[in-house]
Amino acid sequence: MTKVLMTCMTTKTKFEVEDPPVIVLRNGRYAFKAPCPWEGKNGKQLHAFKFCSAEAHRNYEATQGKEEEPPELTRQKAEGN
Repeated sequence: MTKVLMTCMTTKTKFEVEDPPVIVLRNGRYAFKAPCPWEGKNGKQLHAFKFCSAEAHRNYEATQGKEEEPPELTRQKAEGN
């Protein structure tokens, strides 16, 4: 179980999350994403992001039971390179 120190994007407050999910951003980079333990104005759900390595993404996918190719490999196959 990996603990990650996250920073809320809105309030800049730090909090710790255990095994946060790893997502692939539109630019192809990997990041941890976790909901903040508090709400924003008008009850809005806030999120925290933190960049992580491709290895962290592979480890997360392995624990989820699905193996997905990184986006750069998928793009190369689509382009025929």
